[in-house]
This record gives sequence, structure tokens and C-alpha cells, in this order.
Amino acid sequence: MKKFYKKHPLIVILTSVIAAIIIGTIGLSALLLPKQKTSKQDSYALYTVKVEADNIFKGNVTAKTSTDYREDMSLGELSQVNVTDGQEVKAGDVLLTYTKSSDDLSSQEFAIKSAENDLANAQADVVEAENKDAKLRKKYDNAKEIEEKEGINTQIESNNEAWKAAQRSVTAATLARDQAQASLASQKDKQTATVTATTDGLVIMGTKSETSPLLSVVSRETLVNGKTSEYDYDKLKVNDVVSVETVDLSKKVTGKISYISPVPDKATSETSSSQYNFKVVLDEPLQNGYTVQIHRPNETLYIPKTSVKNGQVYLKSGKKFNRVAVETKESGSRLQVISGLNSGDKIIEEAAAYVDTP
Repeated sequence: MKKFYKKHPLIVILTSVIAAIIIGTIGLSALLLPKQKTSKQDSYALYTVKVEADNIFKGNVTAKTSTDYREDMSLGELSQVNVTDGQEVKAGDVLLTYTKSSDDLSSQEFAIKSAENDLANAQADVVEAENKDAKLRKKYDNAKEIEEKEGINTQIESNNEAWKAAQRSVTAATLARDQAQASLASQKDKQTATVTATTDGLVIMGTKSETSPLLSVVSRETLVNGKTSEYDYDKLKVNDVVSVETVDLSKKVTGKISYISPVPDKATSETSSSQYNFKVVLDEPLQNGYTVQIHRPNETLYIPKTSVKNGQVYLKSGKKFNRVAVETKESGSRLQVISGLNSGDKIIEEAAAYVDTP
């Protein structure tokens, strides 16, 4: 080899260089070709299909029912408050008692006394007529002369008419007394008026003023009053299931939207958006007065417009991409997925850049 090198050095050098190039090329190809194939698959940017974040609304826990009771002068003078602060009451329980002036009762009391006096006189007349009748009949029995008996009999008949008149007076006086007593009882009933609870609940005492009720009856059952802006109004529907979470995150309960106001609140300024009230009926009670967040789950899926080509997307499946037909509709700068994809699917973000392989 040394002799050949000495005789043909140029040939040996060229042969060595060519061999090194060939070996290097083979080795480099062996290293780079698999990587180039893998790089082709992994070079496309992927988009993960996912559910949008919950829609969150602010709200406050309030009593399901709360009824105020104010002083009503038309019922008379407030004579008694029949309940105490914190007392639990049922619908129909007496809360307040009013009493009217008793000036109107004097005439009814006088009418009763007058009727009772007339009755006593009539009853006395009846007794007197009955006694006189007894005496006349005894005198008649002792009389011997016909003329005498005829005279006594005339007196008996006359006395009998007087007795009948006295009986009629008794009946009339009795009726007058009963009517006067009934009228007095009716007036006394009208002198007292009561106010009863219209709902079950707890009594919350107020103050005797024009601006504050005497008391309120607040139900133990609670609901949530929420607010939504005009931008999110269409996202809410009656009977939507939501979750309600206290601001300190200590408790979370489910509920259902029972009412959405069709009329907005008055705007606080010319630039503010319209606000609408809605109500949530809770599956479990929360403390009255709590501030809460109302979470409405968002099940809508969105994908970039660039991820769709000819009504299809490229869905990653293992190391491959499969063409999957999707139904979408435009939603601003994105597409809302109607069908064809699920949350968590990975698709090529720029479908136009993908080259289909045979």
C-alpha cells in the first residue's frame, strides 16, 4: 500500500475523499430521512377544540317572598302588635290589631236599655192581666145572679183583650231588644280589626314611620336576583340550569332560571348598557343577603375559520390526520361548531397549508 501510495499518491487521495463523501452521505441520509418525515407531520400548528368558559353573572340572594305591613289609619288606632321580632308565623296568623273609637256605641246601648224597659213593662202588664183574670173567674164562680155573672163575664172578656195586647207588647219589645243587641254586637265587631299574615315566614320588626314598615314577614325560602347586560341577554333562557357560588367560594349549589325580565332597568348613565333582571330558583337554600356569582355552563365549541377546507378539518388521530366533515356557522371572527367535533379534539389550525398524502 505504501509502495502504491508512493507511486500514485494522487489516486489514493482522491479515492479516500470520494469514499469519505459516500460514507458521510449514507450516514447523514440515515439520520435525516426519518426526522424529515416526522418533521412534516409535526410542523403544522394544532388547535385544541374546547368548550368556552362559563358565562358568569352577578347576583344577590333574597327571600322568595317578603311582605311589608305598614300602619293603616283607616282601620282605627293600632292597639296591639301580636308578634315579636324573629317569630315564625303561618299564613292567617294575626299580626296587628286595630280599635276604633267607641263613641258610636252609646246610641246602640241606649236603644237596648229602652227596649228592655218596654219589655219589662209589657211583661208586668201580662202578669197584671193574668192576676185580674184569675180574680174575675173566681168572682164569677161565686156569683149567684145571672145579671151579676153576665157583668163579670164582660169584664173577663175585656181583660182578655188587655192580656193579648200586653203579649203583643212583650213580643215587640223582645224583638226590639234583640235587634238592638245584635246591632251593638255588630258595631263592636267593627270596632276591632285585625291584619293577618298572607304568607309563611319570619317576622322582621321595623319602625313606626312613613318610610319604614311596622314589620315584614320574610320567607325562609330564598332565590337569587341576577343581572345581565344587553350583550349577554340572549345567552339566558328560562329553565336553564345554572350553578350559584358564594363570593368566598365556600358553597356552590345548583338552580334553574325561572324568570327573565323583558324590560331593562333604567340606565345609570347615558353611556352604560342596558341591564336586565332575572331570577334563579335554588335547589338548596343560601343565606339571605349573600352576594353570589351565577355560572351558566357554555357548551358552545368554536374553531378558527382557517381550520376548515372544503367543509372539512384535519383531525389528529395518533400520528395521522384524518379528514372530518364539520357543520359550522359564522360567529364573528370564528366558526361555531354545530356538529363533527368534540371538546379536546386537535385539528390543524391552517388547513390550507396541509398537503394530503396518498
